[in-house]
Amino acid sequence: MKLNFKFNATKIEEIEKSKGTPIEACLDDSTISNISMFVQKGLVDENGIHGVSKAVAMSTIDEYLKESDKEDLFIDIMEALVNDGFLSRTLNIQAMREMKKKKSEEITKAIKKM
Repeated sequence: MKLNFKFNATKIEEIEKSKGTPIEACLDDSTISNISMFVQKGLVDENGIHGVSKAVAMSTIDEYLKESDKEDLFIDIMEALVNDGFLSRTLNIQAMREMKKKKSEEITKAIKKM
């Protein structure tokens, strides 16, 4: 499931005010509550509306997690923040995805050896 995120200065300010920290520090929190806030502020719905309610954000997260996992969702959010200029454009999102995949493969191999 691919979600359409778009962040702008207004949405980032809302997130920063809510958390009381700069956007970079907001990414230190991978709780569902924090992820939900990013989805609420950054998701563009099927009608092109920017921003959704908490209920829609939670429902969207539930649907996303049927196909993928929380780490993938967090990386998708970070990718949008990079693309929209709110995180360093030198941040290599593809490398993050590859590291996640490699870590998962290593864990799977270790479990099979048990």
